[in-house]
Amino acid sequence: MLRCQGFLTLFCAALLFTILQSPPVARAAEKDAEKGESKVAGILIEKKDNWIIVKADGEDSPVKYLVGKDSDKKLVEALKTIFNASRVQLTYKKDGDSRQLFSIQKQVLKASGTVTGVVVKVYDQFWVEVKPKDGLSDAYAPNGANYNNKDFMAKLRG
Repeated sequence: MLRCQGFLTLFCAALLFTILQSPPVARAAEKDAEKGESKVAGILIEKKDNWIIVKADGEDSPVKYLVGKDSDKKLVEALKTIFNASRVQLTYKKDGDSRQLFSIQKQVLKASGTVTGVVVKVYDQFWVEVKPKDGLSDAYAPNGANYNNKDFMAKLRG
């Protein structure tokens, strides 16, 4: 009887270990991967009618995402309300070397407050990308007359 209990305990432990090690049935990211879709968040650098450029979080270089002529109406409407220097989250699908945009959402990290960090880059001589010590990069435009103040903008460039 004692041997049977030991075997049963060992069997139950092995079964539990196997169950805990197996992945959940399906995660959202896995479902997207099965469709060939990927998600990324970052800062919208530039936007035109048929493409956008986004610098993804953790990446050094911005990437171009194509907007198809037959894109979903929701995507087209969303693009109208999002401007350069906005944080965005997007879904895309790789098509050879290009990336086809499927959805985009504006992403707001912090509504108000003070940010201390390093100016990564000045874009269009108007807005800056700032990387705080902890957290994600975000974009900011100088307030009021500072935009036309060449000394102020030169200080931002470092």
